[in-house]
Amino acid sequence: MKFFLARYFFLVTLILAPVQFYGNFQDYAFYLKVGSGISFSESANIVAVYPPWNETIQGYDSQLGNCPIASLSIGCELFDVVDLEVNISQRSMFEYRKMQTQSVGGDAYTREFDLTVTPILFSANILGQGIPHLNWEVGFGKIYPMIGAGIGVSNLLITNYRTTGLPPIGDSMPYATFSAENQYTLRQNFTYTLLAGLEYNHQNRWAIGSGYRWFNAGNFQGPEYLRVMGGSAVDVGNDQWGMRFRAHEWFIEFKIFI
Repeated sequence: MKFFLARYFFLVTLILAPVQFYGNFQDYAFYLKVGSGISFSESANIVAVYPPWNETIQGYDSQLGNCPIASLSIGCELFDVVDLEVNISQRSMFEYRKMQTQSVGGDAYTREFDLTVTPILFSANILGQGIPHLNWEVGFGKIYPMIGAGIGVSNLLITNYRTTGLPPIGDSMPYATFSAENQYTLRQNFTYTLLAGLEYNHQNRWAIGSGYRWFNAGNFQGPEYLRVMGGSAVDVGNDQWGMRFRAHEWFIEFKIFI
């Protein structure tokens, strides 16, 4: 995939080179963009090593659910053909909830954590606005397709990581207890995106676009330091959970030229 992205950004350079040579060197515009949408996460693909983690009938893998997206970008549109931009966004928050019972029998309990994903990406989007036969007059503007790719880094914040619903013990009576607790863990991971959609440009004053985006923040590890039922702190070392974050997304973005 990194090889594909490298070829994509090389393609953008090839497109820009002849346009710059024959076009107007002042044909550019800076813009601000705000965006929203919904991120539909794939399975977290969680792997927990046994031992120390329990073998369970249900396993550890589960969905993370869906959550809204909020984003802000600043960029430059060149020759009505390419958008180059820097983007920061947040997906807050995804929820992991997995009810489990041990393979050897015993009480049921729930593994859980929350995940917030905050990427910073550099993106290049190819626009049909400046390409013959790839744009159409609509009202006082144009509508056209766009494709794009982005690369960068995501902050992956794991919070409220714990095992809940365990039997009462000691002073907790009659209330359930929890174990394997970690308040928060921050991981950083290489991230890439691919998108395709449509954009409408109104007289080069503002534009609105919508479409599909593939978001991949790769594989990362869960917390290393935990507090267990008895109150002791534990370093699980190399036995941290392995997990990933990938999502299919619908986005809508509003761009205003400055």
